[in-house]
Amino acid sequence: MTVTKAKKVKTVDERQFRSSSHREKVVEHVFLGELLRYLWVAEIAGVQVLKPEVDASGYDLVLSLGKVIRHVQLKTSMHDGKTQRQPVHQKLGEHASGCVVWIVLNKDLTFACFRWYGATPGKPLPDLTSFKRVMKAGLNAKGIKRQKKQVWNVPKSKFVVVPDMAALVGTLFGAMPQAGT
Repeated sequence: MTVTKAKKVKTVDERQFRSSSHREKVVEHVFLGELLRYLWVAEIAGVQVLKPEVDASGYDLVLSLGKVIRHVQLKTSMHDGKTQRQPVHQKLGEHASGCVVWIVLNKDLTFACFRWYGATPGKPLPDLTSFKRVMKAGLNAKGIKRQKKQVWNVPKSKFVVVPDMAALVGTLFGAMPQAGT
């Protein structure tokens, strides 16, 4: 009797791209939960989370802690993904301390790490105009693909790797007071 080993077939989880909007909502909720849990355990009180009704101003969340107000655009990709850039709307730079938090996900939607594009608290988003513009999906009447006027492709190399939530909180809000002080 001969026993043959079955070949391991790599399967693609189609939900990662077919239900990406759903995944991003799940990740947003998990992100906020993890952020709030971190602050709670660290005994850092007073954070406020505001969410716009419509995503038309370049940000997904407003986070406020003490005197720091952050307008945050969330982006996601899979840890083993091939994403090399993220589209960022110019309007994000018009808001207080605009920044991009790129959440790098493991297959089970835990956070592998974060990538950060922004400046220190109180400073505006770095200028986007040195990057290439995002191209529109379709062609115009003349068959030409046009650029989006206010959306820029920020390359992965311009994002700083932030290893965990503790480091991300420090990046978002600056030096945090220690518990009991």
